[in-house]
Amino acid sequence: MQTVIGPSEEHVNMAGIPTEASILQMVERAMPGKLLNVYAHTSGGGKYMAVLQFKKSQPSDEGRQRQAALLAFSAFSELKHVFIVDEDVDPFDSNDVLWALNTRYQGDVDTVFIPGVRCHPLDPSQDPAYSPSIQEKGVSCKSIFDCTVPYHLKDEFKRSAFKEVDPSLFAPELFNK
Repeated sequence: MQTVIGPSEEHVNMAGIPTEASILQMVERAMPGKLLNVYAHTSGGGKYMAVLQFKKSQPSDEGRQRQAALLAFSAFSELKHVFIVDEDVDPFDSNDVLWALNTRYQGDVDTVFIPGVRCHPLDPSQDPAYSPSIQEKGVSCKSIFDCTVPYHLKDEFKRSAFKEVDPSLFAPELFNK
């Protein structure tokens, strides 16, 4: 007999997989090939927070990343926060996602708030005692954090590349066997 003890990493991962699958499926139907990856982040219990890795390949793709986030909320109604990152950001690496938040995001321009929406019932911040803007228990403000570079600025936001180095020049005894 096997059991899952929650909340734990095992529990969170099992909750996150269907979240990721439902988001991927819905966005792929609407925008084939644009959403590269989805991570239902463990800090959100696999349900509250998702990181979407989105690819803009032409100027008319600008804005579609936010449509993908709206679709994510539709695909998984318990989702509260969506972070959108570019294809050069690893959605499974929290440090890389936070790097994108710090270098490709302006709060007044790149945050979308959707107030007054039913969310996950176990979120303790969804209570009128928490904020007068919350009218009843279980209602939340969903947020999109668009950490993508505007398409017309993509060339100015290229990440630094490491120079190729041949390690055998520095330690030939390790490579000449």
